Amino acid sequence: MRTPLALVLIALLAAAVLPGRPARAAGPARPAPTYFLVAQPDLPDPMFSQSVVLMLPPTGTELVVGLIVNKPTKIKLGDLFPDDAALKKRTDPAYFGGPVAINAPLMLVQGSHPPRDSVPLFKDIYLALKPRSIRKILKDAKPPPGMRLYLGRAQWTDEQLHNEMLENSWYKVPSDPQDVFSSDPGAVWRNLVARAQAIETSAPAPPAFGVPPALLRVTWPSPPALDETAVDR
Repeated sequence: MRTPLALVLIALLAAAVLPGRPARAAGPARPAPTYFLVAQPDLPDPMFSQSVVLMLPPTGTELVVGLIVNKPTKIKLGDLFPDDAALKKRTDPAYFGGPVAINAPLMLVQGSHPPRDSVPLFKDIYLALKPRSIRKILKDAKPPPGMRLYLGRAQWTDEQLHNEMLENSWYKVPSDPQDVFSSDPGAVWRNLVARAQAIETSAPAPPAFGVPPALLRVTWPSPPALDETAVDR
């Protein structure tokens, strides 16, 4: 029996969409600076306990968005496409990206050619935003060397995340694609906590009155935009 999540995701990925507008001639988009939020060991929220969140470029709204990258689910990609002969035997897991919009998949793709409707995050690593592009990647006869599908995303308002940083709920750690595509996602959080604590130990003392941690400010390429109300077109 298919789960409601599987039914919703199958319908979403199978939906017919109109072709996008032709891309304007331009140079290759540069990867936007990214960073990890790493849950501190005493973070009480069970949804984010032991989470590593890859923070994404701003959405063009007041929301701050990221993907939890270290929590594979028990849902296999093949379970999401039981009626597709090309995909139903896929045994790699879908990942829990966060509690917001779990029926809207996102995908991180590693390869030398950017997928359509994607945003560069690292050198040769892209965030695929639209269901049609994600399905095409999954069905490609020559799949990219690395790819992970995420169900949902993490999301805060600017003020909410700022307050959580002041409460020492999170470490802020430079991001590394090796941690995103680690073959041992269960070890990623422990390794990054140790890295964050080492950075704290070696960092100079803060000013006497303290300085609130600044959130990274970058800009989405245009198009696309990650928006709760956006339609796939």
